[in-house]
Amino acid sequence: MEATSTIGNIKPVSLGTNIGIKATDSPFATSFYFEDFYDDKQIKRFIKIVEKLVRTSKEYSTYIELLRTNIQALNHDNIMSNITTGDVDIEFHHYPFTLYEIIEILMTHHMVAEEKFTSFSIAKEVMSNHYKNIIGLVPLSKTNHELAHSGNIFISSKQIFGNYKDFIKLYYDGIGPDLMEKINTMERNTAANIPSDFKGLFK
Repeated sequence: MEATSTIGNIKPVSLGTNIGIKATDSPFATSFYFEDFYDDKQIKRFIKIVEKLVRTSKEYSTYIELLRTNIQALNHDNIMSNITTGDVDIEFHHYPFTLYEIIEILMTHHMVAEEKFTSFSIAKEVMSNHYKNIIGLVPLSKTNHELAHSGNIFISSKQIFGNYKDFIKLYYDGIGPDLMEKINTMERNTAANIPSDFKGLFK
């Protein structure tokens, strides 16, 4: 049975045991929950939507401001500590998991548990984990942030703000072997004291 409340021309409808939404002028409804588990294109689209929800949320900007206000070290580039927010914009690099990977891990974790989720519920969970300080972050200037994403500088586990190991424990069943190897490699390189500028780019 269809619900009577609408938002604009969108209204909720019943889809068996699921909830759906549909336009009032359309005969078609779509599931409120994400269900395209075997469609890579739809999974990537969903993750991009959640990324945008997180990055543009008031909660995220408030969290970043709290970090900048309360932890002075996070106002410095983690590779070149003489560079501060007084010199350039300092961005936060999600590491050792990118924000994309964090969302993918949460999705897989809920799929394994056969739990329904939406883009909003995953975005809320991502933000909750930021506030728990179990999401790894590294402050970097724009240039060093780009170098980090391209793999041209190494960031050790000692440079990470946030207890990423607690995140791994909580979502272990959502982390695939490739991502675990990424973590293991980072930790091996940290133990071996591999320098950030292992390619000699700053000489």
